[in-house]
Amino acid sequence: MLPLSRALVFLLTAFLVLGGLYGITTPLFEAPDEQWHFAFVQHLAQGKGLPEQTVPLPHLARQEASQPPLYYALAAALTFWIDTSDYPANVWENPHYGYDVPGVVNDNKNLFIHTAQENFPYRNTALAMHLARLLSLCMGALAVYFTYSLARILPPLQDFTRHVGGEIVAASIIAFTPQFLFISSAVSNDSMIVAMCVFALFLLARALRVPPTARDAIVLGIVCGLCALAKVSGLAMLPLAMLTLAYIVWKNNAPDFPRLPTCTVVVEFFRLAFLFLLAALGVAGWWYARNVVLYGELTGTARMVEIFGARENPLTFDAWRAQWGEVFETFFVGLGWGNIRAPEWVYLVFGIGVALGIIGLGLGVWRARKHLLRASRDNAARFVLAAWSILIFVALARWMTQTQAPHGRLLFPALPALAVLLAVGWLQLAPPRAKIFIARGAPILLGLFALLVPFTLLAPAYAPPQRLNENDIASIPARVDIRYSDKLMLLGSQVSPHPVDPRGALQVDLYWRVLAPMDTDYSINLAALDENYRVVGARNSYHGHGALPTSLMRAGEIFRDTYWLPARASSGFVQVSVYERRSQENLTAFDPARNEITPLVNRFRFP
Repeated sequence: MLPLSRALVFLLTAFLVLGGLYGITTPLFEAPDEQWHFAFVQHLAQGKGLPEQTVPLPHLARQEASQPPLYYALAAALTFWIDTSDYPANVWENPHYGYDVPGVVNDNKNLFIHTAQENFPYRNTALAMHLARLLSLCMGALAVYFTYSLARILPPLQDFTRHVGGEIVAASIIAFTPQFLFISSAVSNDSMIVAMCVFALFLLARALRVPPTARDAIVLGIVCGLCALAKVSGLAMLPLAMLTLAYIVWKNNAPDFPRLPTCTVVVEFFRLAFLFLLAALGVAGWWYARNVVLYGELTGTARMVEIFGARENPLTFDAWRAQWGEVFETFFVGLGWGNIRAPEWVYLVFGIGVALGIIGLGLGVWRARKHLLRASRDNAARFVLAAWSILIFVALARWMTQTQAPHGRLLFPALPALAVLLAVGWLQLAPPRAKIFIARGAPILLGLFALLVPFTLLAPAYAPPQRLNENDIASIPARVDIRYSDKLMLLGSQVSPHPVDPRGALQVDLYWRVLAPMDTDYSINLAALDENYRVVGARNSYHGHGALPTSLMRAGEIFRDTYWLPARASSGFVQVSVYERRSQENLTAFDPARNEITPLVNRFRFP
């Protein structure tokens, strides 16, 4: 282990503070598969043992019960004393979730309806969820620490780290990647697999510098076993570690290439390999053996695909391109269930940064071309990082052929390796005098962007509707005062071309007053009608951008809603109906004179 420098302490503190901010800004269960991850934790915490993937499923963890149990066991140990009997009865799904609304807007981004039960001070399920999220955040902090440690001992960065701080550049890439912060503040095993894998990479890089002892091989085996027990993708660390051990033994005993390995070399390799495998199998072997006994396969992923849903058709070239585009965007910013994205220029900037890092790595290889063999031996750790990154990319590509999984977070086991390689590339590309500015400027810029994300993207996505008071009523445009069965009143509306899609969609602002308490959750239907009153665009939602069912409203409330509405006509009318979703029956609409009407509330015209 390396001592904590002042810069690293500051970086870890910033990561923990930012991760805590992401965690309290994200409503419960609004991270990918979080309700199923928590169900796994709860199953263990209630003393029911490891869930089995039988048919029908006897648990609520669905496909996540196929995951290795390390994270879930630790989270259960943290939360077993908490009464979580309110889960899942109080988990309330938004039936209108799923609209692909363009732009950075909070229109039905929430998969769930959120109530005061989630508010601080936390109790029951909310308390258990936040403790499990804290465990994830601590794992993320470990990943940042070991990324720093890995970069500090990596030969390509050693010259930089003494005077420049290249290890802080590498650690800040992982610490301030918004998607990693987001997933590290969720109930998920993703940050744990990252922490375990970068720990293993650090041990491999250290072994390349100092010949490993038997004790080192055992420690490496234990850590690689933890990788395999954190997530199935961690299983790939075992063959990489074996190949690295073989190279280390050969390099230390046969320095004159291409000298054949001697008997001593072979014996030494098998000794270290045996100790390594014995330790790894001792940690994780039991779980994979359980999979073979229960499901007839090593990893249990076939059962996971069966539960989640297999891909029906093979991916075409265009589909591959679209899928990898999704992976790229959600690797950096794909919050919520992947439906909260940053503006396009953000991904362009990240793409330029990645491209510059790759160019810098290529430049480093070009500079070493006259002594490529010696450079390869001196920089073997860099090749280990590249090999690990390729392994994870290949594993994700294979997984994407089996099921729908274009998720950037599935590349996170390679994130520390990629961060170090990018730091190497940037510092190779930069002129000598500019290196210090990169080392100081990159963490600051990345940190500032990571700080802005919760306020500009995450919080607005789940923000409640804008509340109004009686003084605001006079300024409401296009007044109609339509009553819906004396339960709701639509005061007025404003219709304009949508700023992101001004030729094919409308932005519809609706101003509502609640007339009476309601036990039923009514939905609203927005329809665009052409001049001949034919429907040319429609969508449904709960009020409050999908976050405010009518049963949560209080009589007298006044609020404003904003919606995206497709409209495939040059002009026409906007109709707003209120209906009960199961019966599909509309509430009767009345004008101010109490005449029953068709609720056409405004006109639209595209310029």
